[in-house]
Amino acid sequence: MKHIKMGEYLLKEYLTLIFLMGICRGLFIFFNREGTAGIPKSIIGKSFLYGWIFDNSVTCYYIGILLIFLLIYSFLRVIWLGIIGKIIVNIYKIFVSSIIFFILLSDIEYYRAFNFHLNATIFDYTDHMDEIGNTVLYGDYNIFSILLIFIIIEGIYLYISLKAFNNDVYKDREKGITFFNDIGTIFLVGILSVFGARGGFSQSTLNWGRAYFSKYSFANQTAINGVFALGKSMDLARKDRRNGKSNISKIFTSKELKNNMREYIGTEKDNFISDKNILLRETKTGKEVKNYNVVIVLMESFMGDTVGALGGSPDLTPNYNKLAEEGVLFTNFFSNGNRSNRGILSVLTGFPSQYGKSILKKPVGQKPFVSLAQILKERGYSAHFMYGGDIEFDNMKGFFETNGITNFVSRDNFSKKERTIKWGVPDDKLFDRAAEYLGTLKQPFFFEVFTLSNHAPFDIDENFKEFTEEDYPDYERYNAFKFADYSIGRFVNAVKDKEWAKNTIFVFVADHGENRRKAIEIDWKKFSNPLVIWTPGGQLKHEIIDKAGSQLDLLPTIMGLLGGDYIHSAWGKDLLSEENKDGFAYVVENNFIGIIDKENIYIDGINIEGVLRKKSDDSIIEDRELTEKYKKAARTYLELSIQQEKNGTFGK
Repeated sequence: MKHIKMGEYLLKEYLTLIFLMGICRGLFIFFNREGTAGIPKSIIGKSFLYGWIFDNSVTCYYIGILLIFLLIYSFLRVIWLGIIGKIIVNIYKIFVSSIIFFILLSDIEYYRAFNFHLNATIFDYTDHMDEIGNTVLYGDYNIFSILLIFIIIEGIYLYISLKAFNNDVYKDREKGITFFNDIGTIFLVGILSVFGARGGFSQSTLNWGRAYFSKYSFANQTAINGVFALGKSMDLARKDRRNGKSNISKIFTSKELKNNMREYIGTEKDNFISDKNILLRETKTGKEVKNYNVVIVLMESFMGDTVGALGGSPDLTPNYNKLAEEGVLFTNFFSNGNRSNRGILSVLTGFPSQYGKSILKKPVGQKPFVSLAQILKERGYSAHFMYGGDIEFDNMKGFFETNGITNFVSRDNFSKKERTIKWGVPDDKLFDRAAEYLGTLKQPFFFEVFTLSNHAPFDIDENFKEFTEEDYPDYERYNAFKFADYSIGRFVNAVKDKEWAKNTIFVFVADHGENRRKAIEIDWKKFSNPLVIWTPGGQLKHEIIDKAGSQLDLLPTIMGLLGGDYIHSAWGKDLLSEENKDGFAYVVENNFIGIIDKENIYIDGINIEGVLRKKSDDSIIEDRELTEKYKKAARTYLELSIQQEKNGTFGK
């Protein structure tokens, strides 16, 4: 056969890749089709057009590197070693194309689970692949369908690409002419690939903000290529590590950050005492010290959308509802992040969820915060943590030990007979041990128990599987949620009449919520976190509080009940104080940050213009004054958290 023309071959490579990436985008829409509700078909069509920009970038990166191997092949072919060059080129194509299509197809399920594209945080869990593997294998994921589609798409690509390239044969007299023609083509295509990878001929490089062409979040997200999203995220994380600073542009000076934050969190009872940690302060509660025991029940994924006390439907929480009728219920309380490692940090220290990798997984996380456990230890409390899973997961044990907790009960302290679920110990058995353990402690004590059963893959006992797929699409999660509520009721009944419980403040709070697959940048209901403070000894009467708050407010709220003076650096206020009239919650969701109050949510895309939405129907609100107010708050929280994380200035 005649020698193929390099230009024709590369054009075939380009068109094949672009076509197959378009197929992957179509599959992305199909598997996440609930997100298309209410979006005009013309807008969905435009997502393919804007998506071509990102597909083109990924393809140009791929071809740009391929050109290097083709250049080597061209030289080897001249000296009759073309077969070796072919092998090198084919290995590159097989290996890299497999990665590209595997990422694109995996991104479909990742987005379905978390409502955002793959990013660098997926590498946070490489040291716990057994737990992650069980979650993926036994969770609500289309894993086998995706694998089958991957085999088909990768097979199509390799058939077209390898057939075109491996038919390359030429005669000796063609050597010189074809060599120089190929080198010229490689050089020209190389230049075009550079500009294509950058996203065009402008000075700035392509960023995910270019995908925001409409008011429909799902259509915008559809335009983003999963490989591009992951690569961009990894590049930013690498630059942050190399430069020791964030790539996010600053709006405020250090002085402005200090003034803004002290205005948000300060009260007349606060005396700020440090310029290093600008939030470190002494709070004088004006109350007598009460050495009540403190028990925090950190509830896995206990989102408010199915909690009857918050108007959730279906109502899966009869036991929690009863608890809410006895204690203080906060109806506008929110998580600050979307992972357990964010909730663990915020609940114990009052430090917000971080943009990017969790601080628990970073070296700077070895520095102590001013934690609730440490404050109470200084008052003579012992500090304990109980978890039915692997206590090393997410570096929990290291974090807790650094921040005042020294007594642990975890999966290895339970018998194999009790470890009946893939993550470890189910909630009923965990709470049975917790009730028993608490009865042995000398007062006063601080105790935190972290539940587990309401985590994918939701492998609860068969006796508690009430719902089926015919009842609800999320029937497995709903069954696990109801079992988690049952276990809470079991725990409450076991401890409510104990003498030590009469001297105890019980705090029931979630670590984070679950993705509801809603086509919006930040789904505020995902962050809705039911909070009940319950005191069986009668220290607090039943009350419903509708002021907005978050996990950042827990530390000062608990310390307000315990009274006395204390030093802390929490990013919140005492929700039970009359001085705190109207609060808000700061939340972080992948590339978005937000401010949630009782009626609205402000969403800032960092690289795009912020938008203010009404919580009741997600409609956009044209209120420039409130939008600017919340933009200031969101960016203040973001920039200061980055600054304190970078400098380690979050402790004493």
